[in-house]
Amino acid sequence: MEEIAFFMYNPASMKPAWIGHTWTTTPAAILPRVVSAQYGERPPAAGPTNRIFNKLWVLDYARSDCGLARVGSPRSAWEARTAGTVHLYPPGTPYWEDTSALRGPVREAWVIFAGGEEAGLRRLADPRRRFMRISDPARLLEPHLHEMAQAGATAGEAGFWRAQSELAAILALLGSFPELPSSGRQDSEVRQVGAGFSPAGDRAPAGKGLVEAAREFFRPRLAERITIAAVARHLRMSPSAFSHRYAQEAGQSPMAALADLRMELARNLLLRGLKMDAIARQTGHCDAFHFSKAFRKRCGMPPSAFRRDFWRHMRP
Repeated sequence: MEEIAFFMYNPASMKPAWIGHTWTTTPAAILPRVVSAQYGERPPAAGPTNRIFNKLWVLDYARSDCGLARVGSPRSAWEARTAGTVHLYPPGTPYWEDTSALRGPVREAWVIFAGGEEAGLRRLADPRRRFMRISDPARLLEPHLHEMAQAGATAGEAGFWRAQSELAAILALLGSFPELPSSGRQDSEVRQVGAGFSPAGDRAPAGKGLVEAAREFFRPRLAERITIAAVARHLRMSPSAFSHRYAQEAGQSPMAALADLRMELARNLLLRGLKMDAIARQTGHCDAFHFSKAFRKRCGMPPSAFRRDFWRHMRP
């Protein structure tokens, strides 16, 4: 297995929150191209996931202990996904995850992108394996993943080029890796690269208003039942004052904003290939039926149609 280690420094930790976006209107001719970015946390699952399968490249980043993963076959051995571990999956790679043994939240980030071949990523893959395993104890990749998700969360489709620039920075880091020998063997189990790169530095958050403060409350709790009273209590306001002021500043009610955040996460999870019941649990719906009904109402189509139409659009 190809395992590569970045090493430099430990950047300041970032506040966990579900942020991200799926870009659907970008030209297919742009390669490499960011398609979806997500950064957040979730509770551990009750057991192993069903098979996860994506038609594009996936860079899956463990910001905390993320349990176990097996790749390629349900008979493959489970491998630990410790904090700072990255899995880079080429298109068509099946994999499974198991977070059931964890006690704390699963903090993770991922980006789905097209054009890994054009970026030369195939040359890095061990021919004996179906994916690439990277160790990033210095967290050089994490700020770029956070910024990609933040670009989508704050600007939507208009955040594409900002996210695209972060993808370019990630690919530059991956492009520094030496190519594996044709035998696929390496001299040591862990290869250390990236020493020539400068730290990304701290990214100080801008001052937050009421709308952003409320959304920061929403994002880590998208799987939970959230009430106006709970948000207002967190912000030390009365429920009526909070609702009125939020609607004035955001142009929509707090519950409508919460539904938008849940649907944004749902679109990301649909593109990751998760089953409807798993997406329902992570987006605060009691089951797949109620999730599908809410998705249709909010997005104008069933979730299965969104996933089908998206991949049809992505075909060259």
